[in-house]
Amino acid sequence: MSDEYVIRAELAGVLPTPGWAVMLGEDDPSLQDLYFYVWVISNGTTTGLIDAGLPLDDTETAALGATNQAFGDDGGFRSVRTLPQILDEVGVRAEDVSFVAITQTVTYHSGGIDSALLPNAHFYLARAGVEEFLSGGSGHPAPEFYFTASSWASLRTLAIEGRLHLIDSSAPVAPGIQFEVTGGHHPGSAALIVNTPEGLVGVLETAFVKRNLETGRPIGIAEDIAAARAAMLSFQGRFAKVVAIHDPDNVRDFGGKRND
Repeated sequence: MSDEYVIRAELAGVLPTPGWAVMLGEDDPSLQDLYFYVWVISNGTTTGLIDAGLPLDDTETAALGATNQAFGDDGGFRSVRTLPQILDEVGVRAEDVSFVAITQTVTYHSGGIDSALLPNAHFYLARAGVEEFLSGGSGHPAPEFYFTASSWASLRTLAIEGRLHLIDSSAPVAPGIQFEVTGGHHPGSAALIVNTPEGLVGVLETAFVKRNLETGRPIGIAEDIAAARAAMLSFQGRFAKVVAIHDPDNVRDFGGKRND
């Protein structure tokens, strides 16, 4: 079995975001699109996901998008595709998914966690993000957007079944795939390192767009600016390709479906 994987970026939704939130130090209130993905990775034998997409309940997705009204956006998410839709459209059977790695413990990324939908998958999350939610010391977003009611119930089921893995620093997910907690944007921020035919690829949540990586400037809403900057520098020094997780070009660069 090869430990080299093909990565596909499948669009899960698009949300306008203020420029100051994307780039540290920019006084830019204009809205620019951030693209949210479910990443499908496979070596032909093992198939896994990076992130689970937006909430499966339309009402919860609408509530998440409604937080953007403070920035002058009344539309919220557009081009939404839920995890079941994505799996169906790319021809992946849910029971064949062996792992799901969540790069941030908020419902932009964790909304599609469903133990019944993915009956054989092991789930990997940063322990620090779950603990922040439980401690009541939430930074951003509001606590109700860390997990949906259904995804939180699924975490309980996954723990009982031995399929929940809370990671402190780093851990192997499968041969050729490593989960690494970075912090920076949020205590629950993490990255995936994937071995591909072109070399190691780091999918990094602490960088939103390519310009973060190109300029070395973290995102504007980083809770720990130093950790966010350190993660970018570390990944750029270690891996053949580093991917900013919300960049619009990811669909083009990684061959997913674009329906925006």
